[in-house]
Amino acid sequence: MVIEENLIAQLTARTSRKFVPSYTCLVRELAGSLGFADEDASKLELVTEEACLNVIDHAFAGDENSFFSISLEKRPGQLVIAIEDQGLPFDWAKAERGEGIGLGLTIMKAFLDQIRYLNLGREGKRVELIRNLPADYPAAAHFLDTQPGLEAAQQPAADVPLSIRLMQPDEGVDLARCFYHCYGYSYFDFVYHPEKIRELIEQRLQTSIVAVTADGEIVGHFGMSRETSDCRVAETGQAVVNPRFRGRGLFETMKEKAAEHARAEGYYGFYSESVTIHPYTQKGNLKLGAGETGILLSYAPQRISFKNIDASVRNRQTTVLFYLRLNDEPERRVYPPDCHRAMVEKIYRRVALRRIIADVPAAGIAEPCQRSSVEVRVVPDLGVAFLRVHDFGLDLRDLVRTHLRELCGNRIDCIYLDLPLADPMTCRSCPDMEGLGFSFSGIIPEIFNGDVLRLQYLNNITVDAGEVVLASDFGRELFDYVLRCHEASTV
Repeated sequence: MVIEENLIAQLTARTSRKFVPSYTCLVRELAGSLGFADEDASKLELVTEEACLNVIDHAFAGDENSFFSISLEKRPGQLVIAIEDQGLPFDWAKAERGEGIGLGLTIMKAFLDQIRYLNLGREGKRVELIRNLPADYPAAAHFLDTQPGLEAAQQPAADVPLSIRLMQPDEGVDLARCFYHCYGYSYFDFVYHPEKIRELIEQRLQTSIVAVTADGEIVGHFGMSRETSDCRVAETGQAVVNPRFRGRGLFETMKEKAAEHARAEGYYGFYSESVTIHPYTQKGNLKLGAGETGILLSYAPQRISFKNIDASVRNRQTTVLFYLRLNDEPERRVYPPDCHRAMVEKIYRRVALRRIIADVPAAGIAEPCQRSSVEVRVVPDLGVAFLRVHDFGLDLRDLVRTHLRELCGNRIDCIYLDLPLADPMTCRSCPDMEGLGFSFSGIIPEIFNGDVLRLQYLNNITVDAGEVVLASDFGRELFDYVLRCHEASTV
Protein backbone atom coordinates (compact mmCIF):
# COMPACT_ATOMS: atom_id res chain seq x y z
CA MET A 1 0.00 0.00 0.00
CA VAL A 2 3.02 2.26 0.29
CA ILE A 3 3.62 4.54 -2.72
CA GLU A 4 7.39 4.47 -3.22
CA GLU A 5 7.70 8.13 -4.20
CA ASN A 6 6.09 9.09 -0.88
CA LEU A 7 8.14 6.71 1.26
CA ILE A 8 10.72 8.25 3.57
CA ALA A 9 11.61 5.23 5.71
CA GLN A 10 10.38 1.71 6.35
CA LEU A 11 11.32 -0.29 9.41
CA THR A 12 10.88 -3.98 10.18
CA ALA A 13 10.40 -3.91 13.94
CA ARG A 14 10.69 -6.71 16.46
CA THR A 15 7.71 -7.09 18.79
CA SER A 16 9.65 -6.22 21.94
CA ARG A 17 8.59 -3.38 24.22
CA LYS A 18 12.21 -2.55 25.05
CA PHE A 19 12.92 -1.52 21.44
CA VAL A 20 9.85 0.74 21.07
CA PRO A 21 11.68 3.93 22.20
CA SER A 22 14.16 3.38 19.37
CA TYR A 23 11.36 3.09 16.84
CA THR A 24 9.52 6.17 18.07
CA CYS A 25 12.72 8.22 18.29
CA LEU A 26 12.93 7.94 14.51
CA VAL A 27 9.44 9.39 14.25
CA ARG A 28 10.32 12.32 16.54
CA GLU A 29 13.52 13.15 14.64
CA LEU A 30 11.81 12.93 11.26
CA ALA A 31 8.93 15.12 12.44
CA GLY A 32 11.45 17.74 13.55
CA SER A 33 13.15 17.67 10.15
CA LEU A 34 9.76 18.33 8.51
CA GLY A 35 9.22 21.48 10.55
CA PHE A 36 7.18 20.26 13.51
CA ALA A 37 7.88 22.08 16.76
CA ASP A 38 9.51 20.04 19.54
CA GLU A 39 6.24 19.67 21.44
CA ASP A 40 4.36 18.49 18.36
CA ALA A 41 7.15 16.09 17.38
CA SER A 42 7.02 14.62 20.89
CA LYS A 43 3.26 14.12 20.59
CA LEU A 44 3.75 12.24 17.34
CA GLU A 45 6.32 10.10 19.11
CA LEU A 46 3.78 9.41 21.86
CA VAL A 47 0.94 8.36 19.57
CA THR A 48 3.32 6.12 17.62
CA GLU A 49 4.42 4.51 20.87
CA GLU A 50 0.80 3.83 21.84
CA ALA A 51 0.12 2.26 18.43
CA CYS A 52 3.24 0.07 18.61
CA LEU A 53 2.44 -1.14 22.12
CA ASN A 54 -1.09 -1.92 21.01
CA VAL A 55 0.33 -4.21 18.31
CA ILE A 56 2.83 -5.86 20.65
CA ASP A 57 0.41 -6.43 23.52
CA HIS A 58 -2.74 -7.33 21.61
CA ALA A 59 -1.75 -8.60 18.16
CA PHE A 60 1.18 -10.70 19.44
CA ALA A 61 0.27 -11.11 23.12
CA GLY A 62 3.75 -10.05 24.20
CA ASP A 63 5.63 -12.50 21.95
CA GLU A 64 9.05 -10.87 21.44
CA ASN A 65 10.11 -13.02 18.48
CA SER A 66 7.70 -11.71 15.86
CA PHE A 67 7.87 -8.66 13.61
CA PHE A 68 5.69 -5.81 12.37
CA SER A 69 6.44 -2.86 10.09
CA ILE A 70 6.51 0.90 10.51
CA SER A 71 6.44 3.12 7.40
CA LEU A 72 6.93 6.87 7.33
CA GLU A 73 5.47 8.63 4.30
CA LYS A 74 5.24 12.25 3.20
CA ARG A 75 2.10 12.85 1.20
CA PRO A 76 1.07 16.29 -0.04
CA GLY A 77 0.73 18.35 3.12
CA GLN A 78 0.79 15.30 5.41
CA LEU A 79 3.05 13.05 7.44
CA VAL A 80 1.73 9.48 7.55
CA ILE A 81 2.91 6.92 10.11
CA ALA A 82 1.66 3.51 8.92
CA ILE A 83 1.86 0.41 11.09
CA GLU A 84 1.16 -3.04 9.65
CA ASP A 85 1.13 -6.42 11.38
CA GLN A 86 0.13 -10.01 10.75
CA GLY A 87 -0.68 -10.75 14.36
CA LEU A 88 -3.94 -11.92 15.87
CA PRO A 89 -7.02 -10.44 14.21
CA PHE A 90 -8.80 -7.93 16.37
CA ASP A 91 -11.18 -9.51 18.89
CA TRP A 92 -14.45 -7.71 18.18
CA ALA A 93 -16.38 -9.65 20.80
CA LYS A 94 -13.93 -8.48 23.46
CA ALA A 95 -14.26 -4.90 22.23
CA GLU A 96 -18.04 -5.23 22.47
CA ARG A 97 -17.63 -6.06 26.16
CA GLY A 98 -15.43 -3.01 26.65
CA GLU A 99 -12.28 -5.07 27.24
CA GLY A 100 -8.85 -4.32 25.85
CA ILE A 101 -7.75 -1.39 23.73
CA GLY A 102 -9.78 0.11 20.92
CA LEU A 103 -8.67 0.70 17.35
CA GLY A 104 -6.91 3.97 17.97
CA LEU A 105 -9.49 6.68 18.52
CA THR A 106 -7.80 7.53 21.80
CA ILE A 107 -4.70 8.27 19.76
CA MET A 108 -6.70 10.24 17.23
CA LYS A 109 -8.33 12.45 19.86
CA ALA A 110 -4.94 13.29 21.30
CA PHE A 111 -3.33 14.80 18.26
CA LEU A 112 -4.06 13.41 14.80
CA ASP A 113 -5.89 14.98 11.87
CA GLN A 114 -7.00 11.62 10.44
CA ILE A 115 -6.74 7.95 11.29
CA ARG A 116 -7.31 5.08 8.86
CA TYR A 117 -7.72 1.45 9.80
CA LEU A 118 -7.81 -1.35 7.22
CA ASN A 119 -8.12 -5.12 7.54
CA LEU A 120 -5.77 -6.49 4.84
CA GLY A 121 -7.11 -10.05 4.94
CA ARG A 122 -4.23 -12.52 4.69
CA GLU A 123 -1.78 -9.60 4.82
CA GLY A 124 -2.94 -8.67 8.31
CA LYS A 125 -4.04 -5.16 9.21
CA ARG A 126 -2.81 -1.58 8.81
CA VAL A 127 -3.37 1.63 10.73
CA GLU A 128 -2.37 5.04 9.38
CA LEU A 129 -1.75 7.92 11.78
CA ILE A 130 -2.03 11.11 9.74
CA ARG A 131 -0.94 14.58 10.78
CA ASN A 132 -1.01 17.67 8.56
CA LEU A 133 2.42 19.16 8.01
CA PRO A 134 3.17 22.50 9.66
CA ALA A 135 3.78 25.59 7.56
CA ASP A 136 7.57 25.51 7.17
CA TYR A 137 7.27 28.50 4.88
CA PRO A 138 5.74 31.95 5.47
CA ALA A 139 2.11 31.58 6.48
CA ALA A 140 -0.68 32.79 4.23
CA ALA A 141 -1.43 35.42 6.86
CA HIS A 142 1.99 36.95 6.15
CA PHE A 143 1.26 37.16 2.44
CA LEU A 144 -2.14 38.63 3.08
CA ASP A 145 -0.85 41.23 5.50
CA THR A 146 1.85 42.40 3.10
CA GLN A 147 -0.39 42.79 0.08
CA PRO A 148 -1.13 46.50 -0.43
CA GLY A 149 -4.76 47.54 -0.34
CA LEU A 150 -6.19 44.09 0.29
CA GLU A 151 -9.50 45.34 1.62
CA ALA A 152 -9.65 48.42 -0.56
CA ALA A 153 -11.95 49.06 -3.50
CA GLN A 154 -14.48 46.31 -2.93
CA GLN A 155 -16.79 47.70 -5.59
CA PRO A 156 -18.23 45.29 -8.17
CA ALA A 157 -15.80 44.64 -11.01
CA ALA A 158 -18.22 43.92 -13.82
CA ASP A 159 -15.97 45.20 -16.62
CA VAL A 160 -12.59 43.82 -15.56
CA PRO A 161 -11.31 41.39 -18.25
CA LEU A 162 -10.64 37.86 -17.00
CA SER A 163 -9.01 34.74 -18.39
CA ILE A 164 -10.00 31.19 -17.41
CA ARG A 165 -7.10 28.74 -17.32
CA LEU A 166 -5.29 26.00 -15.43
CA MET A 167 -3.64 27.12 -12.21
CA GLN A 168 0.14 26.79 -12.01
CA PRO A 169 1.84 25.13 -8.99
CA ASP A 170 3.55 28.37 -7.90
CA GLU A 171 0.29 30.35 -7.61
CA GLY A 172 -0.65 29.12 -4.13
CA VAL A 173 -0.19 32.55 -2.56
CA ASP A 174 -2.64 34.13 -4.99
CA LEU A 175 -5.10 31.31 -4.30
CA ALA A 176 -4.85 31.88 -0.53
CA ARG A 177 -5.72 35.54 -1.09
CA CYS A 178 -8.76 34.56 -3.14
CA PHE A 179 -10.05 32.30 -0.36
CA TYR A 180 -9.38 35.03 2.18
CA HIS A 181 -11.58 37.47 0.22
CA CYS A 182 -14.37 34.88 0.22
CA TYR A 183 -14.10 33.25 3.64
CA GLY A 184 -11.51 35.06 5.74
CA TYR A 185 -9.71 32.29 7.63
CA SER A 186 -12.76 30.07 8.08
CA TYR A 187 -12.13 27.72 5.12
CA PHE A 188 -10.27 24.41 5.34
CA ASP A 189 -6.69 24.93 6.47
CA PHE A 190 -4.75 23.54 3.50
CA VAL A 191 -5.83 26.29 1.07
CA TYR A 192 -3.86 28.82 3.12
CA HIS A 193 -0.60 26.87 2.67
CA PRO A 194 0.89 27.43 -0.82
CA GLU A 195 3.40 24.57 -0.60
CA LYS A 196 0.65 22.03 0.04
CA ILE A 197 -1.20 23.24 -3.06
CA ARG A 198 2.04 23.06 -5.05
CA GLU A 199 2.61 19.41 -4.10
CA LEU A 200 -0.96 18.39 -4.92
CA ILE A 201 -0.76 19.97 -8.39
CA GLU A 202 2.72 18.67 -9.18
CA GLN A 203 1.72 15.12 -8.22
CA ARG A 204 -1.42 15.40 -10.38
CA LEU A 205 -3.65 14.80 -7.39
CA GLN A 206 -5.36 18.16 -7.92
CA THR A 207 -6.21 20.16 -11.00
CA SER A 208 -7.36 23.73 -10.49
CA ILE A 209 -9.22 26.00 -12.87
CA VAL A 210 -8.84 29.69 -12.03
CA ALA A 211 -10.27 33.02 -13.17
CA VAL A 212 -7.44 35.54 -13.37
CA THR A 213 -7.24 39.30 -14.00
CA ALA A 214 -4.69 40.81 -16.41
CA ASP A 215 -2.36 41.63 -13.50
CA GLY A 216 -2.42 38.05 -12.20
CA GLU A 217 -4.96 38.27 -9.37
CA ILE A 218 -6.87 34.99 -8.90
CA VAL A 219 -10.53 35.92 -8.38
CA GLY A 220 -12.13 32.51 -8.84
CA HIS A 221 -11.16 28.88 -8.30
CA PHE A 222 -12.61 25.46 -9.06
CA GLY A 223 -10.68 22.35 -8.02
CA MET A 224 -10.71 18.68 -9.03
CA SER A 225 -8.96 16.17 -6.74
CA ARG A 226 -8.20 12.46 -7.17
CA GLU A 227 -7.12 9.74 -4.76
CA THR A 228 -4.34 8.68 -7.13
CA SER A 229 -2.90 10.23 -10.26
CA ASP A 230 -4.45 7.55 -12.49
CA CYS A 231 -8.03 7.67 -11.13
CA ARG A 232 -10.68 8.08 -13.83
CA VAL A 233 -13.06 10.04 -11.60
CA ALA A 234 -12.45 13.18 -9.58
CA GLU A 235 -14.09 14.97 -6.70
CA THR A 236 -14.69 18.65 -7.32
CA GLY A 237 -14.82 21.40 -4.78
CA GLN A 238 -13.10 24.50 -3.43
CA ALA A 239 -15.35 26.54 -5.71
CA VAL A 240 -15.00 30.22 -4.81
CA VAL A 241 -15.47 33.58 -6.51
CA ASN A 242 -14.24 36.88 -5.11
CA PRO A 243 -17.35 38.87 -4.00
CA ARG A 244 -16.38 41.72 -6.35
CA PHE A 245 -16.72 39.39 -9.33
CA ARG A 246 -19.95 37.59 -8.46
CA GLY A 247 -22.84 37.85 -10.85
CA ARG A 248 -20.68 37.16 -13.93
CA GLY A 249 -21.33 33.42 -14.13
CA LEU A 250 -17.75 32.54 -13.20
CA PHE A 251 -18.68 29.39 -11.32
CA GLU A 252 -20.41 27.95 -14.37
CA THR A 253 -17.59 29.07 -16.68
CA MET A 254 -14.87 27.53 -14.52
CA LYS A 255 -16.79 24.29 -14.12
CA GLU A 256 -17.34 24.10 -17.88
CA LYS A 257 -13.60 24.54 -18.36
CA ALA A 258 -12.96 21.82 -15.76
CA ALA A 259 -15.37 19.48 -17.56
CA GLU A 260 -13.68 20.21 -20.88
CA HIS A 261 -10.27 19.42 -19.39
CA ALA A 262 -11.45 16.27 -17.60
CA ARG A 263 -13.22 15.00 -20.72
CA ALA A 264 -10.06 15.48 -22.78
CA GLU A 265 -8.06 13.64 -20.08
CA GLY A 266 -10.39 10.65 -20.33
CA TYR A 267 -12.17 10.99 -16.97
CA TYR A 268 -15.41 9.04 -16.68
CA GLY A 269 -16.87 11.94 -14.70
CA PHE A 270 -16.63 13.91 -11.52
CA TYR A 271 -18.74 14.26 -8.44
CA SER A 272 -19.22 17.13 -6.07
CA GLU A 273 -20.99 18.22 -2.92
CA SER A 274 -23.22 21.30 -2.93
CA VAL A 275 -24.37 23.02 0.24
CA THR A 276 -28.09 23.55 0.80
CA ILE A 277 -27.77 26.82 2.70
CA HIS A 278 -28.24 28.48 -0.70
CA PRO A 279 -29.08 27.16 -4.23
CA TYR A 280 -26.24 28.79 -6.22
CA THR A 281 -23.77 25.90 -6.49
CA GLN A 282 -26.60 23.45 -7.07
CA LYS A 283 -27.87 25.55 -9.97
CA GLY A 284 -24.36 25.65 -11.43
CA ASN A 285 -24.15 21.87 -11.32
CA LEU A 286 -27.58 21.45 -12.89
CA LYS A 287 -26.83 23.92 -15.67
CA LEU A 288 -23.72 21.93 -16.59
CA GLY A 289 -25.74 18.70 -16.81
CA ALA A 290 -24.89 17.07 -13.48
CA GLY A 291 -27.53 15.19 -11.53
CA GLU A 292 -28.21 14.55 -7.86
CA THR A 293 -27.16 11.11 -6.58
CA GLY A 294 -27.42 11.49 -2.81
CA ILE A 295 -28.12 13.63 0.23
CA LEU A 296 -25.70 13.87 3.18
CA LEU A 297 -27.82 15.00 6.10
CA SER A 298 -26.09 17.46 8.45
CA TYR A 299 -22.73 16.63 6.82
CA ALA A 300 -20.79 19.91 6.95
CA PRO A 301 -20.02 21.57 10.31
CA GLN A 302 -21.08 25.19 10.58
CA ARG A 303 -17.51 26.50 10.49
CA ILE A 304 -17.29 28.23 7.12
CA SER A 305 -18.37 31.85 6.96
CA PHE A 306 -19.71 32.97 3.58
CA LYS A 307 -18.98 36.62 2.88
CA ASN A 308 -21.88 38.53 1.33
CA ILE A 309 -24.18 35.48 1.53
CA ASP A 310 -26.88 35.17 4.16
CA ALA A 311 -25.75 32.13 6.16
CA SER A 312 -27.48 32.37 9.51
CA VAL A 313 -27.61 28.57 9.94
CA ARG A 314 -26.77 27.27 13.39
CA ASN A 315 -26.70 23.52 12.70
CA ARG A 316 -24.50 21.31 10.55
CA GLN A 317 -25.32 21.80 6.88
CA THR A 318 -26.95 19.20 4.67
CA THR A 319 -25.19 18.73 1.32
CA VAL A 320 -26.25 17.30 -2.04
CA LEU A 321 -24.09 14.84 -3.98
CA PHE A 322 -23.91 15.52 -7.74
CA TYR A 323 -22.33 13.47 -10.53
CA LEU A 324 -21.44 14.74 -14.02
CA ARG A 325 -20.85 12.06 -16.66
CA LEU A 326 -18.09 13.02 -19.11
CA ASN A 327 -17.05 9.88 -21.02
CA ASP A 328 -18.38 6.35 -21.48
CA GLU A 329 -17.74 4.36 -18.34
CA PRO A 330 -17.73 0.54 -18.23
CA GLU A 331 -21.16 -1.07 -18.30
CA ARG A 332 -21.62 -2.49 -14.82
CA ARG A 333 -24.04 -4.92 -13.20
CA VAL A 334 -25.30 -3.65 -9.83
CA TYR A 335 -27.36 -5.19 -7.02
CA PRO A 336 -29.26 -2.51 -5.10
CA PRO A 337 -31.26 -3.58 -2.04
CA ASP A 338 -34.87 -4.35 -2.88
CA CYS A 339 -36.20 -1.68 -0.53
CA HIS A 340 -34.24 1.08 -2.30
CA ARG A 341 -34.24 -0.31 -5.82
CA ALA A 342 -36.80 2.12 -7.24
CA MET A 343 -34.89 5.17 -5.99
CA VAL A 344 -31.54 3.79 -7.14
CA GLU A 345 -33.02 3.24 -10.62
CA LYS A 346 -34.23 6.86 -10.66
CA ILE A 347 -30.77 8.09 -9.72
CA TYR A 348 -29.13 6.05 -12.49
CA ARG A 349 -31.58 7.45 -15.02
CA ARG A 350 -30.89 10.94 -13.69
CA VAL A 351 -27.16 10.71 -14.45
CA ALA A 352 -27.48 8.42 -17.51
CA LEU A 353 -25.02 5.74 -16.40
CA ARG A 354 -24.67 2.44 -18.23
CA ARG A 355 -25.95 0.07 -15.59
CA ILE A 356 -27.72 -3.27 -15.50
CA ILE A 357 -29.97 -3.41 -12.44
CA ALA A 358 -29.69 -7.07 -11.54
CA ASP A 359 -31.50 -9.44 -9.22
CA VAL A 360 -29.59 -11.65 -6.85
CA PRO A 361 -28.70 -14.84 -8.76
CA ALA A 362 -31.33 -17.56 -8.50
CA ALA A 363 -28.67 -19.92 -7.20
CA GLY A 364 -28.19 -17.54 -4.30
CA ILE A 365 -25.06 -15.85 -3.01
CA ALA A 366 -21.94 -17.76 -2.13
CA GLU A 367 -21.39 -17.84 1.60
CA PRO A 368 -19.01 -15.06 2.66
CA CYS A 369 -15.68 -15.71 4.33
CA GLN A 370 -15.34 -15.60 8.10
CA ARG A 371 -13.86 -12.11 8.39
CA SER A 372 -14.87 -8.90 6.68
CA SER A 373 -12.45 -6.29 5.36
CA VAL A 374 -13.57 -2.78 6.31
CA GLU A 375 -11.53 0.39 5.96
CA VAL A 376 -12.17 3.14 8.50
CA ARG A 377 -11.23 6.77 7.96
CA VAL A 378 -11.92 9.37 10.64
CA VAL A 379 -11.67 13.14 10.16
CA PRO A 380 -12.01 14.55 13.69
CA ASP A 381 -11.81 18.17 12.56
CA LEU A 382 -15.07 17.69 10.63
CA GLY A 383 -16.62 15.25 13.09
CA VAL A 384 -17.14 12.63 10.37
CA ALA A 385 -16.03 9.06 9.70
CA PHE A 386 -16.20 6.83 6.63
CA LEU A 387 -16.47 3.04 6.70
CA ARG A 388 -15.80 1.30 3.40
CA VAL A 389 -16.53 -2.40 2.97
CA HIS A 390 -13.94 -4.15 0.79
CA ASP A 391 -14.96 -7.76 1.51
CA PHE A 392 -18.06 -9.17 3.15
CA GLY A 393 -17.62 -11.66 5.98
CA LEU A 394 -19.80 -13.39 8.51
CA ASP A 395 -18.67 -10.90 11.15
CA LEU A 396 -19.73 -7.76 9.23
CA ARG A 397 -22.61 -6.79 11.49
CA ASP A 398 -20.56 -7.22 14.67
CA LEU A 399 -17.60 -5.44 13.11
CA VAL A 400 -19.62 -2.42 11.96
CA ARG A 401 -21.49 -2.29 15.28
CA THR A 402 -18.19 -2.18 17.18
CA HIS A 403 -16.84 0.61 14.96
CA LEU A 404 -20.11 2.46 15.32
CA ARG A 405 -20.11 2.31 19.13
CA GLU A 406 -16.50 3.44 19.31
CA LEU A 407 -17.07 6.34 16.91
CA CYS A 408 -20.20 7.46 18.73
CA GLY A 409 -18.40 7.20 22.06
CA ASN A 410 -15.74 9.52 20.67
CA ARG A 411 -18.41 12.03 19.61
CA ILE A 412 -18.10 11.63 15.85
CA ASP A 413 -21.25 13.31 14.56
CA CYS A 414 -21.77 11.73 11.13
CA ILE A 415 -20.75 8.20 10.14
CA TYR A 416 -20.99 6.95 6.56
CA LEU A 417 -20.91 3.37 5.33
CA ASP A 418 -20.12 2.56 1.69
CA LEU A 419 -21.19 -0.83 0.26
CA PRO A 420 -20.06 -1.95 -3.23
CA LEU A 421 -23.07 -2.22 -5.51
CA ALA A 422 -21.30 -4.71 -7.80
CA ASP A 423 -21.39 -7.29 -4.99
CA PRO A 424 -24.72 -9.11 -4.45
CA MET A 425 -23.86 -9.23 -0.74
CA THR A 426 -24.78 -5.53 -0.57
CA CYS A 427 -28.38 -6.53 -1.23
CA ARG A 428 -28.28 -9.01 1.67
CA SER A 429 -26.30 -6.86 4.09
CA CYS A 430 -28.13 -3.55 3.76
CA PRO A 431 -31.06 -4.55 6.04
CA ASP A 432 -28.58 -5.62 8.73
CA MET A 433 -26.82 -2.26 8.52
CA GLU A 434 -30.13 -0.42 8.69
CA GLY A 435 -30.93 -2.49 11.76
CA LEU A 436 -27.91 -0.82 13.39
CA GLY A 437 -29.38 2.63 12.72
CA PHE A 438 -27.90 3.44 9.30
CA SER A 439 -30.19 4.81 6.62
CA PHE A 440 -30.14 5.38 2.87
CA SER A 441 -28.10 8.38 1.71
CA GLY A 442 -27.64 7.71 -2.02
CA ILE A 443 -25.07 6.33 -4.42
CA ILE A 444 -21.65 7.53 -5.55
CA PRO A 445 -20.79 6.39 -9.09
CA GLU A 446 -17.36 5.08 -10.09
CA ILE A 447 -15.73 6.06 -6.81
CA PHE A 448 -13.74 2.84 -6.18
CA ASN A 449 -13.70 1.16 -9.62
CA GLY A 450 -17.46 0.89 -9.36
CA ASP A 451 -20.43 2.37 -7.57
CA VAL A 452 -21.14 2.36 -3.86
CA LEU A 453 -24.36 2.53 -1.93
CA ARG A 454 -23.84 5.11 0.81
CA LEU A 455 -25.63 4.74 4.14
CA GLN A 456 -25.46 7.33 6.90
CA TYR A 457 -25.73 7.38 10.69
CA LEU A 458 -26.27 10.60 12.68
CA ASN A 459 -24.96 10.53 16.24
CA ASN A 460 -27.58 12.57 18.14
CA ILE A 461 -27.62 15.19 15.40
CA THR A 462 -30.91 16.79 14.43
CA VAL A 463 -31.91 17.69 10.89
CA ASP A 464 -33.88 20.89 10.33
CA ALA A 465 -35.63 20.41 6.99
CA GLY A 466 -36.65 24.07 7.03
CA GLU A 467 -33.02 25.13 6.56
CA VAL A 468 -32.54 23.02 3.43
CA VAL A 469 -32.78 24.84 0.06
CA LEU A 470 -32.93 22.63 -3.03
CA ALA A 471 -32.72 23.73 -6.64
CA SER A 472 -34.64 21.01 -8.54
CA ASP A 473 -37.76 18.90 -8.27
CA PHE A 474 -35.69 15.71 -8.24
CA GLY A 475 -33.45 17.15 -5.53
CA ARG A 476 -36.51 17.73 -3.36
CA GLU A 477 -37.85 14.24 -4.11
CA LEU A 478 -34.52 12.67 -3.17
CA PHE A 479 -34.23 14.76 0.00
CA ASP A 480 -37.75 13.75 1.10
CA TYR A 481 -36.89 10.09 0.51
CA VAL A 482 -33.58 10.28 2.41
CA LEU A 483 -35.22 12.15 5.27
CA ARG A 484 -38.00 9.56 5.54
CA CYS A 485 -35.40 6.78 5.65
CA HIS A 486 -33.49 8.62 8.39
CA GLU A 487 -36.61 9.21 10.46
CA ALA A 488 -37.57 5.53 10.15
CA SER A 489 -34.10 4.51 11.37
CA THR A 490 -34.50 6.55 14.57
CA VAL A 491 -37.86 5.15 15.60
